[in-house]
Amino acid sequence: MKSYAIRILLAALFLFLSSCSNVATLLKERELKVDLEYADALILQNKYEAAMSEFERLSKRHPQSPFSDKIIFNIGLLYLHPDNLKRDVSKGINILEGLIKKYPNSRYTLYARPLMLYSKEGIEQKAEIERLKGEIEKFKELQIQLEKREKEFKK
Repeated sequence: MKSYAIRILLAALFLFLSSCSNVATLLKERELKVDLEYADALILQNKYEAAMSEFERLSKRHPQSPFSDKIIFNIGLLYLHPDNLKRDVSKGINILEGLIKKYPNSRYTLYARPLMLYSKEGIEQKAEIERLKGEIEKFKELQIQLEKREKEFKK
């Protein structure tokens, strides 16, 4: 009878401890959802730097959460956002590339691919514009030299 009571007590203790673990997991997941909603609200309020900090904090605190792909996507998106004062297109592209590699089947990968490609095109176009500006400056310099020679020739 005594061993039966001990077995029941141990079973009850096991059930209690396992339910505590589930409760702790549920509470942690709920806390993460609230934090994600807060970070999303910061984006809607155009507080991009604060949102980026919040998403980066969440990424470090919850690296294996079911929302990791969303968190990484938002960090990459914020680095690409034109109104973000800490905009860094190269870093944003690298983050999105990491998302695609780590979560190839994520729905956020579907959004990340075109963003990444358009951003790369933008970088290439910007480089081409800078190259052309350099060519224009060289042309202007040659034109000035040519005008000087023409004046000397006319004398």
